[in-house]
Amino acid sequence: MRKVMVVMALGLLALSVLAALGCGGNKTTITTPEGKVTVEEGKGTTTIKTGEGETTWSDKPPSEQQLGLPIYPGAEYVPGSGGSSTFSGEEGAASVASAEFTTGDSFDKVLSWYQGKLGEPFFVTEGKEATFMVSENEENVKTVNITAEDGKVKIYLGTFGSTKR
Repeated sequence: MRKVMVVMALGLLALSVLAALGCGGNKTTITTPEGKVTVEEGKGTTTIKTGEGETTWSDKPPSEQQLGLPIYPGAEYVPGSGGSSTFSGEEGAASVASAEFTTGDSFDKVLSWYQGKLGEPFFVTEGKEATFMVSENEENVKTVNITAEDGKVKIYLGTFGSTKR
């Protein structure tokens, strides 16, 4: 766990330096007391490589494949609401992806569609909110949260998965 924290801290340091310098679309290597950090940026993706592992962030809308969850037909992605990240190192690998979508369809219609895909929700309040939790095992959890708000239905999709080495 300490190694993950070191990689993340170095990554944040590298991103801070790059933001201060105004760099983009480049490859930069920074030497710190903990070792070298290489940051590659381009087209909405940032990759940080260290001697401990590699982390990649993307601010692009995640796909159904990355989410491991179906996206409601016709739902519109809320810009800036999601992205994906992967980490790999000596201890294993992990990935996370999330996004928010909206639709003008009714809460009941969206809920029914997800019930047809995922089964019964973990939690539901009548006409207001529903949460699905899909767990393949302890290391892989996916959630769908549906809320009726401001005349729209908001759909939050998220997934976390890890593998140990």
